[in-house]
Amino acid sequence: MRVLFYSDRDGDDDVYVAEMDGGGIQQLTDAPGRDYEADITPDGRTLVVASERESEDAGQLFLMDADGSNVRRLTFSAEGGLRVTDDYPHWSADGRRIVFQRTTATEERVDADVWLIDAETEEESQLTDTPEAWDSTPAFTADGSGVMFESNREGSFSIYRLDLATMEVARLTGDDESDNTGGKESPDGRSILFTSDRDGDPEVYLADADGGNVRQLTDNDARDKYPHWSPDGKLILFESDRDGNREIYVMNSDGSEPRRITNDPGKDADPHWVRPR
Repeated sequence: MRVLFYSDRDGDDDVYVAEMDGGGIQQLTDAPGRDYEADITPDGRTLVVASERESEDAGQLFLMDADGSNVRRLTFSAEGGLRVTDDYPHWSADGRRIVFQRTTATEERVDADVWLIDAETEEESQLTDTPEAWDSTPAFTADGSGVMFESNREGSFSIYRLDLATMEVARLTGDDESDNTGGKESPDGRSILFTSDRDGDPEVYLADADGGNVRQLTDNDARDKYPHWSPDGKLILFESDRDGNREIYVMNSDGSEPRRITNDPGKDADPHWVRPR
């Protein structure tokens, strides 16, 4: 297994991959403008990357091969005079669809919703439409039948699950005043990971699939964020600034034995797993 992440270690945000011991780092993108928030298909062949390379200050989605070659643009929402950003992409298990966050800025307001795009046909569909709320950071459920996302539609940010067949939305977390973000369902569909500031700063938490039985996995005065399950559900990648700057860490699924993977003065952020091919 390897880890995919983005970093500003070369001066601006680009996408990198590293071995789990922090070695073998490869820079996959090096274009003007930010390349960030990348995800890779389960077969390890195709990257989706949020990038500002063709639209200044407005990320759009691009596809590329796993080595960063064969770049092709996937979304074009920033055209036509609108300030629109597409980012936080996440592949479906079959590598055919991508859910992502689309943020639209007008003079009146800034609005974020969850969208879906077919990577081959480029057909898009809007999954949420809440003009007065912020729906963001989506991810497919393990079986692909639903989408996890965070929203402040009922006050503080909570984790929700959208059923793609019925389009019904269920709230999973958020009975208190804390913000709960970045929900990810475990490979077996029995648990969810998320970040919460319920203890005063962002930490990684685990809960049952329905949001019950919440357990805290990290506990320090730093910011632990963006947890991601390993494909077998035994390990968790996350981002933390516990050692002074943002680095990539891994721990067991019960929160034990955390260890740092990256070590660079730059920012290393938003880790994702790369399966061996």
